[in-house]
Amino acid sequence: MKMKELKRCGLLLAASVIHISAFAGNLSNFQEPNTPQLVKSIQQHKLNVVQFGDSHTAADYMSNALRTTLQNTLGNGGMGWGMPMYFSGQRLTRFGYENNNWQPISIRTQANENYTLGGLIAHPATDGATLTIKAKQSEQLQKITVSIRQGAGDSDFQITDSRGQHFRLSAPIKNNTWQLQTFEAHLPFTITAPHNPQSALGGWWAKNATGSGAIVSALGVNGAQLQSWNNWSNDWQQQLGQLKFDLIILAYGTNEAYSYHDLEQQKQILLNRIHDIREASPHSAILIVSAPESLKDKSGECGIRPTQLSVFQNMQRQVASQAHTLFWDWQEAMGGRCSMKNWIARGDAARDGVHFSASGYTKFGDMLANDILALAGKSGSGGVFASSHAETHPSSKSAVFSENTQDRAMAHASICNVDETSSCKIIH
Repeated sequence: MKMKELKRCGLLLAASVIHISAFAGNLSNFQEPNTPQLVKSIQQHKLNVVQFGDSHTAADYMSNALRTTLQNTLGNGGMGWGMPMYFSGQRLTRFGYENNNWQPISIRTQANENYTLGGLIAHPATDGATLTIKAKQSEQLQKITVSIRQGAGDSDFQITDSRGQHFRLSAPIKNNTWQLQTFEAHLPFTITAPHNPQSALGGWWAKNATGSGAIVSALGVNGAQLQSWNNWSNDWQQQLGQLKFDLIILAYGTNEAYSYHDLEQQKQILLNRIHDIREASPHSAILIVSAPESLKDKSGECGIRPTQLSVFQNMQRQVASQAHTLFWDWQEAMGGRCSMKNWIARGDAARDGVHFSASGYTKFGDMLANDILALAGKSGSGGVFASSHAETHPSSKSAVFSENTQDRAMAHASICNVDETSSCKIIH
């Protein structure tokens, strides 16, 4: 082969490598039909994202890194979703809570309640019960949409915000169905229940009243599986459509990999859920985040993976292709198979072989944010993590980030079946 031809081949190879690294990342687009609308929202700096998932999402470390990087680039659009009140084992970066005589009800322990999006309920246990919603950092005036359910005989709630503004809050129709109601308030605000025996709150959706910037909401429950949505009221579809998300992220699979399941049944559950989301919110792009590598035993060079993990990960990719969604390969973001022990050794993953530390989740959230921004030709601005070194394992296909010792606080999370709390593995 002539020298000129060798040089030309080398240039083409280099160009192809640059193209892959710049535009592929760990995000695959299987002809998601709403990609143009998602790109437009990113370009217009007005992006509304929601992530549903398990304990990885419930810790709000990864989703907060996603939120921070998107907001540093597109502007701060607001706080996002807040659980209705504080729940043990759950964490949110932007919301704080105080309550007097409110009862937390979770799908994790009480599967047969009437739930809406998220699977968490706050119920006033006595007349005069008070609940205060706080911000952990300075926030602008928030436009808040609350999921609310009330009976015919329930009183209106009374709210007072930090500026002394007083107003009443009630469901549009008091018929024991989940509905949305919107108001504006400066946090903190306190809600009082005069007499509300049938009332319940399902969460607070907060955004800046200006309406611009990026919003990221994280709805995760410890031990959750995608089939947990079957315990939500049918009202969830109507509410999902009303909230108008540009991107809906489904981040499940870890709990499924640790439990025996009929794979075809799980595939149909995922396909059905995507179909339901398309019907409810036809203009939203959908992103499947695959289950990361996890280990049920750390013996040997690579550890022992859950029996169903690989086939479940493959099924998630197949569904993304079949249903034409976006797909983010979390295992490849780690460095491929045989990477979890490296993350544990660096302090970026917990010793249970399942969860990650705050620093590890932060790296993944930043990677995911940059892959989403790359769809619109953007890159993260002032992200929470920037890589400068990489290391690989001989069995890995791609590079993983080197050690970062700035933050090794472990995420408070657990893995278990929704209806089985005795077998949960909990990280403190």
